[in-house]
Parts: sequence; structure tokens; C-alpha cells
Amino acid sequence: MITSPFSFFSLLMIFITAVLFCEKRLQWRLFKIIPALTFIYFGGMIGASLHIWELTPEMRVFIGKLKYYLLPMMLFLLLLKNDIRDVFKLGPRLMGSFLTVTASIVAGFIIVYTAFKSHFEVDAWQTLSILSSSWIGGSTNMAATQQGLNVADGSQALTYAFLMDNICASIWLVLMISFAPMREKFNKFSGANSADVDKIIEHINITAAKNEDKREYEFMDFMITIGLGLAVAGAVMVLGKQYINPGNLTDENFLSGLRGFFSGSGWVVVLATIAGIIGSMTPLKSVKGSDHVGSVLLYVVVGLIATSTDFSTIDFGDTAFYILAGFLILLFHLMVLLIMAKVFKLDLYICGIASQANIGGSVSAPILAGTYNKALVPAGLMMGIFGSAIGTVSALMLAKILMTL
Repeated sequence: MITSPFSFFSLLMIFITAVLFCEKRLQWRLFKIIPALTFIYFGGMIGASLHIWELTPEMRVFIGKLKYYLLPMMLFLLLLKNDIRDVFKLGPRLMGSFLTVTASIVAGFIIVYTAFKSHFEVDAWQTLSILSSSWIGGSTNMAATQQGLNVADGSQALTYAFLMDNICASIWLVLMISFAPMREKFNKFSGANSADVDKIIEHINITAAKNEDKREYEFMDFMITIGLGLAVAGAVMVLGKQYINPGNLTDENFLSGLRGFFSGSGWVVVLATIAGIIGSMTPLKSVKGSDHVGSVLLYVVVGLIATSTDFSTIDFGDTAFYILAGFLILLFHLMVLLIMAKVFKLDLYICGIASQANIGGSVSAPILAGTYNKALVPAGLMMGIFGSAIGTVSALMLAKILMTL
């Protein structure tokens, strides 16, 4: 049994590297259906459940602090690469579809929670809020929402959220991929004109070709990326936890109501997100390597969360109920999606990408987009980035709603 934090972290990095090697270098076909993040999460959770490492107080403090420091840097760097304004150039139908899908998912969470509140655990609102952050932009947001809601690592609320996300969202991705050959039948049902989508595809290809930076990565690219990421992370942690909401606000403090709306940790997440969005509209977006470093931090943060989740402590009966609730939310979302497609005559590709950009985010949306048409991969990525930008804040707002129900 591993008790040293350093040995534990070394093992985690070896495991993450092995999974990504199989996905990126060996290109196993399995990863085209199930994202690497799913394997990393379940692998970490299995390791914790088998007690390969001991979750001592020292180990939990190490995991919690490391995740807390890496998280704002991760959010900033992942948002920095793509100018959020480019998403709005993809056309009003794609953007409108995305926002309608987002609204249907939020409504689904509220409806399911209200209908089954008496059957849920007391802290189920935390579980659903954390899950909603992933289903409005992908797994990137889950760690941020967890921190914003001050949910402890290894808690049942977090465990249920990750199980629902990995099981329900993985099946949803398979379902969306299986719809690909049915585009003609779907468009006949919705009355969509595929030519409109083909024009968007052509526009995306032309824009991407103009903006691509083809030079090789340099040493200073990574140094600037790491230095910039750490600087922003340090700044937002000071602003969020020491100035905006230090945790001891009273009614006499200036704008205490607004400042107290989120906890200090919540403001750290919000500020890091805002910094990333603003930075993506400046020359900082041209720094090469920011997306790669941000992705590395994403895998590490998810791995840290997973390795503190002991699967043996949860109740399997409750787990099945939570997973059922997840599928009910997706069923409501599917009904709204079909109605939306029929009313607005939307193409299957638009509906699928808008849906997966919410539920899977920038990790799996490009996978689905590539299944439909390789030219749509940038669209899936940018829609996922947009979801990442609004997912955490949307989830924190949903938490406020669920708490009052």
C-alpha cells in the first residue's frame, strides 16, 4: 500500500501517461467511443477502492491542495486558445441550438430533482449541480464546480456525479455516433436543408486554414505558457479568497450581497474563467502550447479527484437510482432536441454537435463532429470551448435554484 504522496503522484502520472499513449500514439479504436478521461477516472477510482494507496489525512490534504492550485491555471489555459467570438461566427442556428440544448438540460435537472426529491440523499443538489456543469461543457467544469460548492474530495455527492457522468454520458456519445448514418432520414423528419450546413463547413475550413500557426513549438512557448498560467492562477486566488469573498463578510461590507453570492473558491473559478475568455480575445491566444499544457492539467486534475474516490463506500442501490435519474434527464433533453429540430428544421449534424458540445464538451464533441464530417471537428471543439466557458457559472447558478426547492 502506497502512503507517500510523492510515490502516489508518480504512480498517477505513469497511469495517465499510459492511457494517453494508448489513445494518442497507439490510436486504439476503443477511445473513439469512450474518451480517455473515462478510463482515467474509473482507473483512479478502482485503485482507491482496492486501497493501492492509503487515503490518509496527509494524502487527502496533498490531493486537495494540488488540485486547488492547478484548477484555475487549467481553466485559464483551456479557454485561452480559442477566441470565444469565433463560436458566434458559426451561424445563428448552431448557436441557437446550443443554447436551447443548454436550457433543456438545466430544465431537466430541475424537473427530475423536483419530482424525486424525497428519494434523493440530502446533498443530492450538490451531485446534480456538479453533474450539470459537465453536461453544459464537459468534465473540465466538474472540478471547478466542486471547488465552487466546497464539496469535499471522496464525498458521495462527488462520487455519484462522476458515476452518472461517465456512465450516462458515455452511452449518450455512443447513441449520437450511431445516428450518423441516419442523417438523410433525420433531415427528412425535420425538413432540414443540408446545403446550409455544408456552407458552414466550408467557412470553417477557410477560416482555420488562414489562422493556423504552422511553426514548430519552441522552448519559450512552454515557459511563457507555464509562467502565464501560474501568474493568472495566483492572481485569481488572491482576488477571489482574500478580496472579493474572504469568508467573513457582513452586511456592512461594500456589495456584500454580490460578493457573498459565491464562496471565495467559487469566485476563484469564475475569475479564472473570465480571465481565459478575455485572454482569448487578445494576442495571448497565439502563445503555442497553452492548449496542450491545459489538457495535461485537465487529465491530472480529473485523476486527482478519481484517486480520492473510494468506490467501496457507496450504496449500489442509491447508485442505480442516481444513474436512472441521469438517463431521465437525457430523455427529457432528447425530447426537446427532437421538437427543436422539427420546429426549426435543423440538420442532424447541428443537433448532434450542439448536444454533445454540452454533454461531452471539448473532449468528445470533436470526436462526434469528426464522425459526422471531419470538417466539423473545429466546430465541435469551439462549441465545446463555449460550453466550458459557461458551464461552471451555469452549474453554480443551478445549485442556488436547487437549494431553494
